[in-house]
Amino acid sequence: MGGGGSYYDRDTRDGAATTSRGFTKDAEEKLSRNRVDAGLLPKNRTIVSKAKSPVIFAFDVTGSMGSLPKIIYDKMPLIAGQIIENGYLQDPEVSLAAIGHVQGDQAPIQIGDFSLIRKLDDWLQRMWLEGNGGGNGGESYEFTAFFYARYCEMPKAETPFFIITGDEHLRETLYKTELETRFGGKHETVEAKQVFDELKEKFKGNVFLIHRTYGGSGQADAAIVEQWQRMLGKERVIRLGSDKAIADVTLGLFAIMTGSRT
Repeated sequence: MGGGGSYYDRDTRDGAATTSRGFTKDAEEKLSRNRVDAGLLPKNRTIVSKAKSPVIFAFDVTGSMGSLPKIIYDKMPLIAGQIIENGYLQDPEVSLAAIGHVQGDQAPIQIGDFSLIRKLDDWLQRMWLEGNGGGNGGESYEFTAFFYARYCEMPKAETPFFIITGDEHLRETLYKTELETRFGGKHETVEAKQVFDELKEKFKGNVFLIHRTYGGSGQADAAIVEQWQRMLGKERVIRLGSDKAIADVTLGLFAIMTGSRT
């Protein structure tokens, strides 16, 4: 199967030369930023989509995620092409987000504006794969969720989607001082469960975690999955069997939730 074809500004064919870590040399080159793009920081920003199918694709870029962020880059033309070719989403726009940790990273929340699906490379290449993380059993998924719950406008949304790809815990509480530092303005401390409830209402229930198995013990991974199921609901936490399956799992979500396939 080919890549994005006429649906994407880059085409990636199966069998393209890959490194020993499972991604192409193009991904390694294009995702090689060594500092943050200040235009992606969330402070004092709001993003807007007037599309019928606004999609958030937020992926963990911390060290434990290994090669997956670069594999996502490689698979994006395929995802885009299949969305359009199979009619999974009507009038789609995508906002990309990179997730780190607010207590340990320089750029723990990177937010891309909504983009036509064929133009996503412009935003992917602006993302900094900082590769650190908190080192304390969690990343800042909840802060990214807070941005989209409070600072994302989708006035014409009919089939919105919010998809996180990650492997770690989230923190249960978002504290006032951290919210004000990262987003500007005045805030109050809020619980993550409230934030995700707001997000589920805003995105009409289409909020999902694609869970990459945590690299530690099975017990640790089970605890992570249990927390996410409590936040989102069991049916919204989907295990990723292998990194290279990310396109199939993402497309399957769109197909099933929009009724395109059973």
